[in-house]
Amino acid sequence: MPLVELMSQIQVLPKIDKLRLMQFLATELVKEENANFFVANQEYPVWSPHNCSEAANVLMNLLATKQQEKNG
Repeated sequence: MPLVELMSQIQVLPKIDKLRLMQFLATELVKEENANFFVANQEYPVWSPHNCSEAANVLMNLLATKQQEKNG
């Protein structure tokens, strides 16, 4: 199937199917790059802003500054 035809079929898919397609393609690309990149049933650390009060303070200050600029 030509890519142009495939793309036109993708455009009419519902949003959830497009997201599933993206996930599928990303997984396929990872498999092609490195078969051991993600290992099934293994935990991977993910950074979280939980308990990062300094980051929250920076964000609050930025929002306050933007609000003051908006109000003039």
